[in-house]
This record gives sequence, structure tokens and C-alpha cells, in this order.
Amino acid sequence: MIAPSPVRPAMPPVAPRRIRPVRVLARAWRELRKMRTAIILLAILALLAVIGTLLPQLPQNPRGVMGYVLRHPATAPWFARLGLFDIFSSWPFIITAVLMYTSIGASMFIRVPAAWRRAIDPAQRNRGLWAEVASIVFHASFFILLVGVIYGKAAGFLGNAAVVEGDSFVEARANYDNLSEGTLATDHAGFEVKVDSFSATYWPTGAPKDFTSRVRIYDGGRLAETKNIQVNHYVEYRGVKIYQAGYGWAPTLKIETPDGRVVEDGPTIFIGEPQFANGVVKAPSAGPGDQQLGATAIFIPDPQISDQSIGPGTPQLRNPILLVRLYRGDLHLDSGQSVNVFALDTSNMDLRWRGALRVGDSVVTPDGYKLSFTGLKQYTDLTLNKDPGIPIVLAAFVIGLSALLISLYLPLMGPEQHLAPSRELTG
Repeated sequence: MIAPSPVRPAMPPVAPRRIRPVRVLARAWRELRKMRTAIILLAILALLAVIGTLLPQLPQNPRGVMGYVLRHPATAPWFARLGLFDIFSSWPFIITAVLMYTSIGASMFIRVPAAWRRAIDPAQRNRGLWAEVASIVFHASFFILLVGVIYGKAAGFLGNAAVVEGDSFVEARANYDNLSEGTLATDHAGFEVKVDSFSATYWPTGAPKDFTSRVRIYDGGRLAETKNIQVNHYVEYRGVKIYQAGYGWAPTLKIETPDGRVVEDGPTIFIGEPQFANGVVKAPSAGPGDQQLGATAIFIPDPQISDQSIGPGTPQLRNPILLVRLYRGDLHLDSGQSVNVFALDTSNMDLRWRGALRVGDSVVTPDGYKLSFTGLKQYTDLTLNKDPGIPIVLAAFVIGLSALLISLYLPLMGPEQHLAPSRELTG
């Protein structure tokens, strides 16, 4: 007799496996909403902010960026591609910030309902619960901080202006060298900043030790304040903060045509290191078309002369010299295109003279042009910033710090108390 075959139990239907990209995205989402991920992203943001303090930034110090590009032709283009000269608007910073806020928001989307269900359960109303609430408030303060930053950018402005010793700057849109305004920015204050003097001290290595601008602020023609502006010591007036961003030399190269006309006679801002600065002088009024004049110059305050070569020394003003190349040709200032005031295109210009001048020297070129090194001043590079979002940022900082301290120390103020694990947080 043949025994009947055993009845096999029916197999449950196998769930279709999710497509691999979907599984990868699901796992990435689970990792993103963990607070550990948010902390890592916050550390990356802090690292990028440190880079922004080490490299000159375009919104605050465009002349410093140009000087860095001239001194580091190999690395500067890569830094520019990564946006490191405007770090807070760069794509690495923006992507990291978006991921961090997404991580915090996803975590709070789970933690807030879980904390609410615990709060309505009398058995779980203990120090652990209130510590959890304080932790949620701490993470919510990041969104308050974001509101403050966005409002400050939208309703404020950030500008830059180079002012030569003895000159003034009026706080108005048209007078900035560079200006970035928010869409909600209102009218400017219109006060005047007069730079009376500038002084700099150096370490024995030649690195700047300190530099100070002595300024007077006039409002409506009335002297309002007399202040010193130093690095990390700004001056604030009518909600506008004035920072010392940089400094440099402003030599005066006087140019006269063969018929005696003075076509250039004023201080020119040079960029670069204090011991080796570069500048461009343009004189379009020298004549039409190919009769216009332009000069490139290098200023060295303490030249080191060896045989037939001249090199930079210290930034101290000891034996200053101006190395000049004079060109004649079309400056192309009427081409309708933007022209860099710190560069001179000499491809279609003729070199008429080159040589060295000391303060007070004059020379007449073979074709009759007279060049004179008539004076030397320094300039201060000022950054002016109005940020009405700062009170919101400070409030976010106070709220976040207070909530963090409560979340850390409240559970320690008595017998140890635990919360039952949330179903959403444990999976």
C-alpha cells in the first residue's frame, strides 16, 4: 500500500523586491533623518565657514580677492570654481545647508508627534519628557536662525568702498565700489565717512600687526562721531556697521601731454600685498582713438636692489619706488563692454616708455609726454553692512543654548527617569 504524500503548507506570496534605486533612496532617507547625520552636516558647515575666514571674500573684500588671484595663479581658479571666494553663496555651502535643514526637519516630523503622545500620557510626564521637549526646541531654534538670516539678507545690504586718506565716502547706493542689496532693502542713511588718516604696524616678519583708520562721521553736515576703525573693532552708526576690511597704497602719477595738458593727476588705488602692489592708470582724455594713454605700475615701498634686479622687501615705507610702463593706443572705453579698472589690455597698444620713479621724480619720454611721481597716500578698504535680522539670530542663539542646557542637565536633577521608546523612532 502506498502511503499518501504529505500535504505541503501553502507558501505565502513573496512580496516583489523593490527596485534597487528605490531601496537606495529609502536607505538614504533613513540615514538623513538621523540626528547624527545633522550633526555631521553642521560640522561641515562650520568647516566651510572657517574656510571663509581664511580666504578673502568677494562681498566684503573684492580687492583682496583680486590680490589673492594675482599671487596664487595655480590654486585661485580652482577655489573660484568651487565658490570659495563667496563661501556663503557657494554650491557646497548651500547643498550642505539644505541637507542639514532637511535632516532636522525630518527628525522633528517624527519627534514632535511622539513627544505629544507622551505628554498626554500621565505615566510618562517626567523629567525625561521635558528634556525631550527642550531638545526639540533646540533643534527648532535652527529654523528661527534661518528666518533671521533670510530676513537680514532680504532687508539689509553689504557694500565695499576704498577711501584714500583725506577723502570722504557718502553712504549712498551710487558711491559703493561693490554693493549687494536685498529685495526688501530701504533707502540708505546718507551719512558721510571722512578718513583723516591711516596707520599700519607690522611684525618683524612683515605680516601686518594692526591697521587703523581714523574717521569722522558727519550726518547732515554735523559732526556726529570721531572713531578708530580696526580689525575686529567696527564702528556702528544708524544701524550700519563699518568694518576695516583691507588697505593699500595709492600713488599719484601725473601725466602731461606734449602740448602741456594734464590728463591724469590723482591718487590711484593699487592692489596686492603692501610690499608689492600693482596698479593701472588710464588717461582717455589724452587724445582720440590710438592717442589715448595707459600705464601699468608696480609700487615697492622697500625695494631690495641687487645688481640689475629689483625685488620686494618689507612693507615699511623706507625707499619707495614706482616701476612704470607707459602705453599709447585705444583703451576701448567706449566699446559698451564693462572694463576692469585694475587691468590694462596692451595687446593693441605701443610701449612708449618704461623705467623707475621715486617720489618727486619726473621724466619726459622721447615723444614728449611728461610723467611725474608727485605723491603717495594710503587707502583704507571699508565694508559697510546693515543686517536687521541680527536680533532674530541672537534670539535663536539664546533660545537654542537655553534649550540645549535644559535637555542635557534636566534629567540629572533627580532620580534617573527614562521614557518608553517611541514606536516611530525604533522603526
